[in-house]
Amino acid sequence: MIDGGGDAGFDYETIPGGYYDAVYRRGRGIQSKWHQLKFKRVVEEMEGRRRHLDVGCGPGTLIGLLDDRFTSTGIDISRTVIDHARRKYASESKRFFAVPARALPDDCSNCDVATVVEVVEHLCPADLDDLLRATIERLRPGGKLIVTTPNFRSAWPLVEMLVNRFGEVNYGPQHINKFTPPRLRGLFQDLGLKDVRVRPYLAFAPFAAALGWRLSDMLARVERGPLERVGGLLLLGTGTKPRDW
Repeated sequence: MIDGGGDAGFDYETIPGGYYDAVYRRGRGIQSKWHQLKFKRVVEEMEGRRRHLDVGCGPGTLIGLLDDRFTSTGIDISRTVIDHARRKYASESKRFFAVPARALPDDCSNCDVATVVEVVEHLCPADLDDLLRATIERLRPGGKLIVTTPNFRSAWPLVEMLVNRFGEVNYGPQHINKFTPPRLRGLFQDLGLKDVRVRPYLAFAPFAAALGWRLSDMLARVERGPLERVGGLLLLGTGTKPRDW
């Protein structure tokens, strides 16, 4: 799900609130392994940063992976997915709100890290700029922004075409903002972030899950580095909020 305007032609409430969480928890198949490997890398990027904001949190899957060393707030404009997240993952250290980023409660500030996982491709440029600026405002100086999105300078368009043809969800009307590494890097720099890095990741490993779960995990370790820089289907962008913001 998303936090922001999105494409007025697509009704995100038509996707069941717990759909992507159920996919992740299935524990078999390419789609489930895709989400597991994707979230694993995001959690790695969060290392050492405990006060966490997840923007466009969907059904709460990422926050549900975190232990109680993290204090996490998840937001999404869809009440359907937030209701699921609250039922399944809410606790003293995990809160969820059905609000846009700019309407967060005042105590959801000075975060160490903010995650925006596969959200930016759903938003028109004006809505995206508003969302990211509101998110950065919630970070403490030195806080880290983590964004993932499909890499349209890879084989992703072919993968998306096949998913749209044979999968359960059609992403054609959803993915209205298409990113390449230079474009995502430029976005971070335009926002005034420092230490900007944009890396392709998640190449062939998820597809090996069709042959075996362990094979997929092994390939994920092998392809880290040069292979994923060439073939990575997703982009992982990170940057830090300047201390003199």
